[in-house]
Amino acid sequence: MRARDFVARLGLLAALMALPTPSTAAEGQDAKPWCAPEFETLAGDVCYHPAPAPKGDAPKRRTAVIFLHGLVPAGEGWQHNQQRGILRGAQAHGFAVFAPRGREGIRPKEPLTVAWPTSASAQKEHEAAVLAEWKAAIDLVEKRDGEPFDEVFVLGFSNGAYYTGSLAIRAPHPFDGYAVFAGGRAYGVPTSDPSRRAPVFVGICTKDSTAKDGQSLAATLRKHGWPFKAERRPVGHTVADKHLAHAMAFLRE
Repeated sequence: MRARDFVARLGLLAALMALPTPSTAAEGQDAKPWCAPEFETLAGDVCYHPAPAPKGDAPKRRTAVIFLHGLVPAGEGWQHNQQRGILRGAQAHGFAVFAPRGREGIRPKEPLTVAWPTSASAQKEHEAAVLAEWKAAIDLVEKRDGEPFDEVFVLGFSNGAYYTGSLAIRAPHPFDGYAVFAGGRAYGVPTSDPSRRAPVFVGICTKDSTAKDGQSLAATLRKHGWPFKAERRPVGHTVADKHLAHAMAFLRE
């Protein structure tokens, strides 16, 4: 592995729309499975879908994307729209999808919301297990396929974008690149190791309240000499089709 619009029209990621306010309904007997039916469920509720076959004579390039969801209420299945959205993107851009589950209890006022550990205290409690879960899922698929992935990127939306930004800055694990959409901030102390500064794509949604945070992340990356690309688009709280296309092109350079 090498180191490295909510719109009313069709689009690759139209399912990745503004999230509803999480409810307080507990997971119960009617709770929806974490993974949408299109996905295989691996250990730890990591949802997996293989990449599409290469088109024509295009060289085979094994790209894996770890997609980090936004805030979702436990047990209600709202994450399925996000999973299906990134899957449509995968079919268009040729990558395998790993869509892991965040953790409940991270947000004190919303204990039944599934979220990612963006704070230092939450990272101390949860991050090692979270990263181990991702690694185990990738290792399993690589072993099953009989070949490794050429590159593994982490893409995050909304709350997942904030955690992705933190991972990119701190670099606790050597992923090959990162992309954030509708979110992202430089949480944590930037790594001092230049070799761990993987490229970062910052998708800034100018019609969303997260735009300032995306700009802040881009400023931090620029200050510390990171390879990055920041792109502003007049969209709301979503993953815009062009943002995703440009992110994949940039990370694959």
